[in-house]
Amino acid sequence: MARGRSRRLALAGVFLLGLGAIVYLSSSLGDPGNQLDAERGPFERLAHKLSASLGLDFGGVITRDGQLYLRKDVQHVELQSFLESPRGSAASGRNWDPLPAIVDFHRQLQGMGIRLVLLPLPSKATVPSHAGEPVVNEGYDEFLHLLESEHQIDVVDVAPLLVKMSAEGDSPFLRGDSHWSPEGMARIARLVAERTSVQLPTTSYETVDRKLSLTGDLARFRGPEYEETITTRMVLESNGQLWKPRPYAPYLLLGDSFTEIYSKPDNGWGKGAGFAEALSLEMGAPVDRLSTAHDGAFKTREALMKHPERLANKSVVVWQFAMRELSFGDWRLIAIPPVNGQLSPRGSDSPQPLQGTVLKTATMPALTRTPYREAVREIILTDIRSGSGLVIGPVILMGLAIRDHLPTGMAQWEDGDQVAIEVVPWSSVESAQDRLQRFSLPLSDQKLPRFWIK
Repeated sequence: MARGRSRRLALAGVFLLGLGAIVYLSSSLGDPGNQLDAERGPFERLAHKLSASLGLDFGGVITRDGQLYLRKDVQHVELQSFLESPRGSAASGRNWDPLPAIVDFHRQLQGMGIRLVLLPLPSKATVPSHAGEPVVNEGYDEFLHLLESEHQIDVVDVAPLLVKMSAEGDSPFLRGDSHWSPEGMARIARLVAERTSVQLPTTSYETVDRKLSLTGDLARFRGPEYEETITTRMVLESNGQLWKPRPYAPYLLLGDSFTEIYSKPDNGWGKGAGFAEALSLEMGAPVDRLSTAHDGAFKTREALMKHPERLANKSVVVWQFAMRELSFGDWRLIAIPPVNGQLSPRGSDSPQPLQGTVLKTATMPALTRTPYREAVREIILTDIRSGSGLVIGPVILMGLAIRDHLPTGMAQWEDGDQVAIEVVPWSSVESAQDRLQRFSLPLSDQKLPRFWIK
């Protein structure tokens, strides 16, 4: 009995020593995560295979200058352009080119009167160790140009903001995790809200700050020195309950684990404090959310295919995905079924408040008194937020620039002015107002939706 027990103890000791060697080789000796398989030495390959067989994925983590990185995040910025066909087996079994899938999705939404906004989220590997420009894949700038110039697809590029935060001493990412810090998320939520908000503030939210101490997904098995304390901001509805996605909202966020990390308690990083919640807080308006933990290249579009009703009543879709998906994602084409009950982009015939920026004005002569008793001026308005959230800019505003032979305030509007008015669809007043003298925009602008200023 004693001999058998001693043998078991000896075997256990050997196992622990071997496991320690695996951990050492995997996490410090050359760090297999820094290399492709073909570049590893024989001992490193053995350590990588043994650790993988035990479920210890040290090979997925890279250590550089004391910082931990997800291996695929580093590979994404260092490998060839993701717009070129991958070499070898890297493209096996997946649709590697993101452009056809993104353009196809944009066109499907456009056909429903919905604006698509892309939000590719950079990783820690994008932020340089010292002051400098963002570190991005060599195809990224061309990608942005193609989407914005050739396909008129809006992209919120947050890489410069993250680099600016880092230079100011504010860490946009968690130390031991591949995701953003609460501060990084909040700054990006503010930027995205400014660029994509469609609804005037209608909802008041309360917040509760909560401190948490945790170890991230990159630092597992690496010791307590990687534990970090963060403060998350939970968002509460007016009734004191945790924020909830609202399917009726005109704003839909599609997201991955970046969207979910502080929202879903199963992630271990708190609850009710995620990206959708932060957007609602910034905009003062409800947000709908569809998110998956991974595979942001296709999973959320797949969810929409199964639940197309989530697109009803929408005017904007913000599609957030990890930037590494551009190199490693499966960009399959997915057809979204027709949506029943999609409202007109003009909203109802009832008056609604509207705010925006004057983009272009119809020319008017300098007048102090005119031969016209009443005359209408056409204005193009952009960066719109409305009461319904369903008005997608740019639009043509029409209103009285001359009343009782005298110029009104609208006659003074210039490009760049911020205006707040109340409007109804032009079609609801056209029969009564179409006979009036009009100062018109060029014919090339006449296809835009029209609204009448009340």
